[in-house]
Amino acid sequence: MDRMHIGGMFPLERPLPVQTGFFSNRGEDLRFFLSGRCALYACLLDIGIQDRRNVAYVPAYTCETVLSSYEKAGFTLRFYDIKKTDLSPMWKLSDLAGVSVLNVCGYYGFSRYDHQFLEVCRREGILIVQDITHSMFSVDGYYPFADYWAGSARKWMGIASGGVAIKAKGRFNVPLLPPDPQHLAGRRLAMEYRRQAIEQANVQYDEQATRVFWETEMRLRSMFDAFAGDPESEQILQSCDVTSLRAQRRENYQTLLSHYHASGACTALFPELDPDSCPSHFTFYSEDREQTQAKLAAWGIKSTVYWPVPPMLDQMTYPSASWIYEHVLSVQIDQRYHTSEMEYLAAMLSRL
Repeated sequence: MDRMHIGGMFPLERPLPVQTGFFSNRGEDLRFFLSGRCALYACLLDIGIQDRRNVAYVPAYTCETVLSSYEKAGFTLRFYDIKKTDLSPMWKLSDLAGVSVLNVCGYYGFSRYDHQFLEVCRREGILIVQDITHSMFSVDGYYPFADYWAGSARKWMGIASGGVAIKAKGRFNVPLLPPDPQHLAGRRLAMEYRRQAIEQANVQYDEQATRVFWETEMRLRSMFDAFAGDPESEQILQSCDVTSLRAQRRENYQTLLSHYHASGACTALFPELDPDSCPSHFTFYSEDREQTQAKLAAWGIKSTVYWPVPPMLDQMTYPSASWIYEHVLSVQIDQRYHTSEMEYLAAMLSRL
């Protein structure tokens, strides 16, 4: 079999003619933002209007941009560890004193958190903010009693501004800023380079796409705010064929599970696909991650580490999360791929 190319940035999507309204009717107010961090930041600003305690109970395994949103909104961070077996939170009742907001997250499409603990938080008057970036299209991806849901669709499709924020009760009281044209231009240019790379099989276009993407990304990290999304991106999200997206991702994930052979270099983090999960990636643990990434790259497979250790985290205090950061690796299994690509990927993962 010829070497296949799996992974990499999405090219830009186009809106479908019929809106499915997948995100509608989940809460009383739905807003679209420039990015997931802008969406989360807007939720936190909205919370700050009514609650001045500003102490957030957040996962020790998460993205730096999530924590930056809390810090920029004036929150003090209190961390909880994450189990490496299934990425479930290691919440402690003793940690809740003074907490005003709990951040809950389902990882890579799989929701593995204790609903009873969340009920305790609700009784204590703690607001629940759910990061839906990884669980956006899972059937159980939205805790039904959360106060806010926020996340990014950029890991799911090619979109210039993928931030989504939903408020369960009432309207957002935070004024939205207009979308930043420089950011949108950078995102679109990066995805256009990616389209040309695919069509022409030219690695130089991929290099250009990566360069522009990171220039745009790093600029956003320094200036993010409650920036609204652009109309085209909203149309893409509101017309997304979620049924097909879910079905293809689930089929691809199951194909991998059925064909790959686990080893120290590749052990699936979620070795079973339950009926409610829509995987964002195939995520696994690897004993020697750098060596694994190098082998996969040589076989035409791009892999990604989610995430680097955030600078605001003391790893020594959270040993399980620290271990996850050092061993976790993800490959894409999205709707662009089908059985032949997944069988190839499974064969290569089995050779590691």
